[in-house]
Amino acid sequence: MFTDPREGTSAGGVGDIELQNKFLLLKSVEHKALVAVGFDFEFPSGSARRGLGGEAAVAPFLAAGVALGDFDLLGALAYEWNVNAHVRGEREEALTASGAVGYRAIRRFTPLIELVTVTQTRGGESEEPSLRGKTQVSVVPGFNVRLSPGTTARFGVQLPLTDARKADSTLRGGLVWEF
Repeated sequence: MFTDPREGTSAGGVGDIELQNKFLLLKSVEHKALVAVGFDFEFPSGSARRGLGGEAAVAPFLAAGVALGDFDLLGALAYEWNVNAHVRGEREEALTASGAVGYRAIRRFTPLIELVTVTQTRGGESEEPSLRGKTQVSVVPGFNVRLSPGTTARFGVQLPLTDARKADSTLRGGLVWEF
């Protein structure tokens, strides 16, 4: 992860580790659609002091996707609770909604663009300026590369579209391993 905060210096390094458990609710072969629910568990492996994570959190989510020719349309809705024991004041909670369009250009390579909104509903009063009650809107151009069956590398640049933001840009990367 690499982040360029509005105030302060840029930082790069390992962010938090996320483990996800997903349950398939609907799979329509005829309509090429999927609907799933699950939980994200975030472990504080990043440096909170450097703005690279440091959060322990749980987030239940609902996700759906449909294939339309060479395009994939994806959407997700999640609510995250920060469960860090060392947090002072009210623990942070946030509602996240996202939608993405991917184009399967090559068999293992999918460029995509995602629109993400995050609304912090609780906590964050210690931040200057506080993001509580403000909706952060970002666009994330990026791509996924299928390395092998069940393994995907993903990369993107999160670019805020509103003044409510934690950083001017964030480079994100990840390795998805399905088991």
